[in-house]
Amino acid sequence: MTAPLLLVRLVLPELAGAAQFAVQAVYDMRSANSTAALQEARERALSASDALVTAAGAALAA
Repeated sequence: MTAPLLLVRLVLPELAGAAQFAVQAVYDMRSANSTAALQEARERALSASDALVTAAGAALAA
C-alpha cells in the first residue's frame, strides 16, 4: 500500500474504493504488452484519477 493511498483511506474512508481503483489502474499500465494496450491502460488510469478527484471534491464539499 502506498502512503498516499493509506492517507486517503484514513482521512476519507468513503473514498477507499475509488482510491484503490485509481491506484490499481496505474499499476495495470505496467502489464501493457503493446503501445495500444499501454494507451488504453493510460486512459483508464486517467479516468480513474478524474473519478477520484470528483469524489473527493464531493466528499469535502459535504
